[in-house]
Amino acid sequence: MSEIRKLPASAGAQWLLDAFSVYGRAPMQLAVLGVIGMLVSSLILVLAQMLPGWLGVLVQLLSLAVGPLVFGGMLWAVGEIDRGNRAVPNHLLQPIRDRRVTHLLVPLAIQLIAVIALGTLLLALVGTQGLAASSEMLQKLQELQQSTAQPSNDQIMAVMADVPVKRILLWMVIAFAAFVALSMAMFTQPALVVFDRQSGMHALRMSLQGCLENFGAMAVFMVLGLIATLCIYFLVFVLMQVALLVGGMGAATFVMQLAVATVIMPLYVGAVYAAWKQMFAHRGRTPPPPAPGGPGNVFAA
Repeated sequence: MSEIRKLPASAGAQWLLDAFSVYGRAPMQLAVLGVIGMLVSSLILVLAQMLPGWLGVLVQLLSLAVGPLVFGGMLWAVGEIDRGNRAVPNHLLQPIRDRRVTHLLVPLAIQLIAVIALGTLLLALVGTQGLAASSEMLQKLQELQQSTAQPSNDQIMAVMADVPVKRILLWMVIAFAAFVALSMAMFTQPALVVFDRQSGMHALRMSLQGCLENFGAMAVFMVLGLIATLCIYFLVFVLMQVALLVGGMGAATFVMQLAVATVIMPLYVGAVYAAWKQMFAHRGRTPPPPAPGGPGNVFAA
């Protein structure tokens, strides 16, 4: 069980700084772990294509489990680096040794349920006729854009006449709210599972509650994280253009996958680790101090 701390909005910036700090202490070690995870996922997908029918589908579903397991193992490795130790490939197996696998996979099941629920809600709000009208509207709008003449407002309104716009907008608002809630519920969930040994569902609830309690810090982190990601992607884009000229589209795609596995993912794992350390008081552990300037009150989980 963990108690939730109330942090200042500036804590979100500190999470990002801590992520870069941990990554800077062992970039090659974390990159090796990312490459191993990428290779395992690729090998499973290749194996799935070689197997016939439903067996290949089952193996493809198995590949979905690799991401959460690698994430949990990399979290453990980041914790070891934070304590002054080395990150080794063996750390990727830590969730398996600690029997945390099923708990790390809970968010996948929740995402599937959310997709099914949102799809059902869209069908209930719009109906099959509304979906057909929306598809026809998109096709007509594309034809208007491809035409040389500039479409008038009357033409656009005529194309949208049969589309239930308000109900579609309502569904989009609900879908966005569900996406935000799921993102917050899954943010520190792996760390709560791996380090605090919480169950998958309880960790989801605690992560959502902790992010809501510290929504200001989450907002700052998301904004600064987006800026940092765009800067990294700009550098990756330059490397992709070089790879495209040298080795074609396959080489450019490989550069992108390599950048995600060796830089972006380890940095995100480091940010999750930093947020978990500051946001929660961990029973049985020496609690890290709250972010500088933060209030001292502690909220019960």
